Amino acid sequence: MARDFSDQYLLSLSDLDADPTKITPESPGPYFLNSGDWNSAGTERLLSNAGDLFLHNRIKNSTTQLTQTSTRESSSFFLVDDSRYAFWRDSQWFIRSFETNLEYQAADIKFEDAPEDDEDPELNYLQQQQRDLFNIITLEDQRKSLRKNDTEAWRDTNPTAVSGPFYLGKDKRSMGNWLSPSGKHILVVTAASERVVDPKDSMPNYITENGYVSTSDVRSKVGHSTETAVQLVLLDLDSELIIELPLDDLPTIKDNPLAWLKEANSESMSENEANSEDEPKSEGDVPEVEPETKSADDASEEKIEAPKPRPVSSIGVRWSDSGTTAAVMLISHDNKDRWIVLVDTAAEEPVLTTAHHLRDEAWIGWGFNTFGFIPNTDTLFYLSEESGYGHLYTRTSDATVTQLTKGKFEVRSLTFSRDGLAAYLRTNRTHPGIQEIERLDIRQGVLSQITHMGGTVESFRLSPDESKLILTYSNINSPPELYLLELESKAKPTRITTTVTDEFLSFNFQTPQIITVPSTHTEHPIYTRLYLPDSTKFTGPRPLVVFSHGAGYLQHANYQWSYYSREYMYHTILANLGFIVVAPDFRASSGYGRDWRTAIYRNMGYPELEDFKDSIDYAVANYNADPTRVGIYGGSYGGFMTLMAMFLEPDTYKAGAALRSVTDWAHYNHGYTSNILNTPDIDPEAYQVSSPINHAEGLQGRLLMLHGLQDNNVVAQDIIRLSQRLIELEKENWELALAPIEPHGYHEPSSWLDQMRRIHKLFMEELADEAID
Repeated sequence: MARDFSDQYLLSLSDLDADPTKITPESPGPYFLNSGDWNSAGTERLLSNAGDLFLHNRIKNSTTQLTQTSTRESSSFFLVDDSRYAFWRDSQWFIRSFETNLEYQAADIKFEDAPEDDEDPELNYLQQQQRDLFNIITLEDQRKSLRKNDTEAWRDTNPTAVSGPFYLGKDKRSMGNWLSPSGKHILVVTAASERVVDPKDSMPNYITENGYVSTSDVRSKVGHSTETAVQLVLLDLDSELIIELPLDDLPTIKDNPLAWLKEANSESMSENEANSEDEPKSEGDVPEVEPETKSADDASEEKIEAPKPRPVSSIGVRWSDSGTTAAVMLISHDNKDRWIVLVDTAAEEPVLTTAHHLRDEAWIGWGFNTFGFIPNTDTLFYLSEESGYGHLYTRTSDATVTQLTKGKFEVRSLTFSRDGLAAYLRTNRTHPGIQEIERLDIRQGVLSQITHMGGTVESFRLSPDESKLILTYSNINSPPELYLLELESKAKPTRITTTVTDEFLSFNFQTPQIITVPSTHTEHPIYTRLYLPDSTKFTGPRPLVVFSHGAGYLQHANYQWSYYSREYMYHTILANLGFIVVAPDFRASSGYGRDWRTAIYRNMGYPELEDFKDSIDYAVANYNADPTRVGIYGGSYGGFMTLMAMFLEPDTYKAGAALRSVTDWAHYNHGYTSNILNTPDIDPEAYQVSSPINHAEGLQGRLLMLHGLQDNNVVAQDIIRLSQRLIELEKENWELALAPIEPHGYHEPSSWLDQMRRIHKLFMEELADEAID
């Protein structure tokens, strides 16, 4: 099916008035220069393009091709002295000298068992008899041993031989390996070689090229997706040593954070069984058998199993620039613990040291897992929510930990200066919905705001000479554009692109307000986008539409061009027709700290509904909204919230449109859902209360459901199961529209038009003034 395309352009910063040059296959330009590893002086950059390696010289503005092979080379980086570089090819690391152009394999790593030492083999009767009778056989044994010893001696003293082989065992497989910048060590993350085949959903496609229905496998369901447990191994390439790095002693690794929940479920089951035993038995019941009792002696003989370490996964590996220290971030499979461990390769016996441990009784947030080493140091840096907000911390080689940023704001997008004395980062320190760039003095721990643009710097990049920043900036009514900021100048950033069309600019789209709605359940206000009709054109109480953003963990009530650009335009249409639209950043949204993020733990849908109700009541009290004409709509998580609203609060919501909705969390994916609700076998109550399908009997208002049949995120089975439930409940005031070719986010304009028309028709028929057609 047709999909969106994007073009790339080359823009000269020395002549901003010149038109950008479009990059095409006929005129590719240096389009591959946007990523790669710089040498220590910042003058040369290694990069890859189309599977080959290149060296770009910034001073000469020249590029040299280093490889031209049919195999794929990637992940190139300079080694510590800049005279050599390493790269990845055919699942092995290779090193090449700039001076001699000699290329060699860094290590020979084999996931096989080491050959058995057969110097003293155990002989059977016939083998021993042959040697007792015939000297020639014994002599051949001796010759064979001499040849083997001679071969090994030559290999051990051969300076040209590849390091290894390193036999890691046939029962293991690689989950990745990382060569140190010194070229002397490789840290290998391994897992069991046996792979578990998890059950998967199937997705049919009815609109096919050949006219036959096809099916494709999609993701597994929560609790049925096996996570891969890992172990760590350090390879010393000079000494050819394999150093196991066990994880058994990580802090709290043998705890069970969900033990209380399992115990509560067990007690609940016991109570249910006891209640069922109290019920009168029918004549056909089987007589109860007295359970076998154990003596005290029997009980004392029972062995109590020692707690086992919980399985963990690796999030990433980072080496210090010197190549002497490696950092590995690990996370437990129950999503409650995160560790950063260090390996000092200079130690006589390298072992793991826990540099940081974070426990979250809800779940570890994925937004603040950035970590690494400050350039030219062995000082670790990392982001953590331990203070309640995502902040930057450092840990020096003497184990001194310092929190460098503090306050009720969040830090993202770290970029360090080459000397490691400063960091550039994005924060929402001035306002939860505004992202500016700040410069952090690492030694002083002082933040200095660099941009004052009042909207959202979505991303930025520091120039190679560290004199400029390129920013991607947007505002609440302005799509993203590129800006150039001269760091030594006091001037404002210069806009260098204009991508919106004149036709777009000709429309009078409404700029929404960002308001703070007092919460009746928390001390923190609810930041909300607000669209209002023209009060001079519309009198009397106004119909109200609540828009629920998706993802759960997403920020929408901010000064940024919204991901929901179509909805932004539609809300202007609604406001022009006399509607009020509110879009709250309900609890679960990003940008407001850890407690706001985790408020939905084991209870999805309920804090959000409370925040919606506060926003509705605020609009009624302050903007003349009509509490009897309230509608709601949203997609994905927003669709889920629409269903919860329509089923649990039917007296509040008269109409709702649920798009690509999760209807039963037990049927959604593992990675997202297990964070918030644990797994169905451990926490069935959380799934029972949080899944709309279990509350469908509450539907009273008019419900429109829309879903793409090619949705491999929220599979269409979800909405079809809910439809069957509504049929069996004999509900009448609902309808389902399926888009046969569409995935989770619709692609085709015709499908978007069909969807928005249906939503608009629903709100106009159920909520609008009678005089509005």
